[in-house]
Amino acid sequence: MTYSLATVRINDVPTPVLIVDGRCYRVADLIPEFVARDPQAGLMAVFAYWAEAEPVLTDLARALADGSWIATELDLPQQLEQWLPPLRYPNKVICTGANYYDHMTQDGGHSGFSKENNIPVFFLKPPTTTVVGQGPSVRYPAQSEKFDYEVELAFVIGKRGRNIPLSSARDHIAGYTIALDMSARDWQRHPGHLAKFDLFGGKAFDDSCPLGPGIVPARFVDDTDLELQLYQNGVLRQNANTKDMIWSVPELVTRISEHVTLEPGDVVLTGTPAGVGLSTGIWTEVGDALEGRITGLGTLCVEIVPPAQ
Repeated sequence: MTYSLATVRINDVPTPVLIVDGRCYRVADLIPEFVARDPQAGLMAVFAYWAEAEPVLTDLARALADGSWIATELDLPQQLEQWLPPLRYPNKVICTGANYYDHMTQDGGHSGFSKENNIPVFFLKPPTTTVVGQGPSVRYPAQSEKFDYEVELAFVIGKRGRNIPLSSARDHIAGYTIALDMSARDWQRHPGHLAKFDLFGGKAFDDSCPLGPGIVPARFVDDTDLELQLYQNGVLRQNANTKDMIWSVPELVTRISEHVTLEPGDVVLTGTPAGVGLSTGIWTEVGDALEGRITGLGTLCVEIVPPAQ
């Protein structure tokens, strides 16, 4: 038995739900005592008290799965655009770059890259303008002619911490989901930039962080052995395994917390493998359908739509 937490649009209202065995239940009906603490926060109200909420949700999911507990079931949304990002208001979206050897050597051209001689690359995306859900949710960035995709495993923080030891890093992880780190490569490597490398123009633009479909609690996920794939219009572009990460998930928690306090509801992207347009020259266009798939986490589907007017 496993379950996920998602946010879907029901009667035009963003609604946190628990999904188990293909059945959907309103979180507010299951754990009203947690949701009532901050009704407008959505699932952020649950992750704010994750240590208390997680065992209760897990027991309820088991009871719902085996039929020993009955709750009102909702219809699962059939339209992609009804699937919103599971966390609509994350505190921070922290991204990791350069975290797969094949991405570094094949896409980035760094043939001599070694973990021993480098530190991880981290950057931020503005959460309120970059995080989107499924469906026709990603507007093509009008300023770019080299629009690229990156499928990534993402995790959600469930326990506050700073300078977190490696030995207890996993204690701070609440769950996992799928992310796409959309990138404007001509701005990321803009010749007019002083350093010739710009993570603001290249990564932080609107709609650049599709997230979903749901968050699977950490107890059900082995992040050391997950297959991840990216399909563009049905064609496989990226195909890898998280075992090939340079810095592991616990190492990322430790390294990030050297610089900032990790808070419940923070989302961390863990980097992408090889196969992006940066090396193939196959860019993303208006009308393209992108599907990110990760073992046990489902499929994140978005469509690229014209730029905002």
